[in-house]
Amino acid sequence: MDGRARTGTRWLLAAGLTVAGVTGAAAQERPGAVYAHGGVTIAHQNGAADGESQIYITAPGGTTAGWMAGGGVFVARHISIEGEWASSGTMTAREPSRYGLTYIEERRDRMLGVIVRFHTRPAGSADLEPVIGVAAVAHDRWSTTETSRPWLPAGQDVDVGPRIRYDTVTGAAFVCGADVRIGGSCLAVVPGFRARAVTRGEDLMAYYPGGFPRWSIGGGVAVRVVF
Repeated sequence: MDGRARTGTRWLLAAGLTVAGVTGAAAQERPGAVYAHGGVTIAHQNGAADGESQIYITAPGGTTAGWMAGGGVFVARHISIEGEWASSGTMTAREPSRYGLTYIEERRDRMLGVIVRFHTRPAGSADLEPVIGVAAVAHDRWSTTETSRPWLPAGQDVDVGPRIRYDTVTGAAFVCGADVRIGGSCLAVVPGFRARAVTRGEDLMAYYPGGFPRWSIGGGVAVRVVF
């Protein structure tokens, strides 16, 4: 291959890479483009701490790791709408109470939401993406009751009841936050922050008469693929 041929080949390769880059950027901002994402999360909720005495059963709190997955579609260059399915980890608290009773409470939140995402720089290598949405939150609860009988010999002085799973109670939530997309328009890493406010209806308070947290805050990191 002579020098002119090599030069022409290099120009063709450069042009091809340029076109591919432009096409990739366009994919991110094209209305109708579809994407999927999934990742890990960490969230904190207030609630009963392990070993903290409670007069009434209180929702356990803490910081737990969870996961999320979802997908969306661009309805305009700077706006997409997505669905998201997420789950917290299991929060656990041992709650000494009155009359020699101790409650071992476990709970987990599972969320199915609809999110509106705003893309400030959809074709850039980094993009700040505020999000806002609503979700249905399923609160799962397990409970074990221990009864102390100090007048009995050691080894027989605590009666441990069965671990009972209660029917799921579902509430509504308002979700807001912001993500930062880092990487290409077709494949990117997306760290972010979330805040969530949930309703506390009569059914939920019947589960936890000692209280249930309204707010959850946290963050996470996901991988996004744009098709």
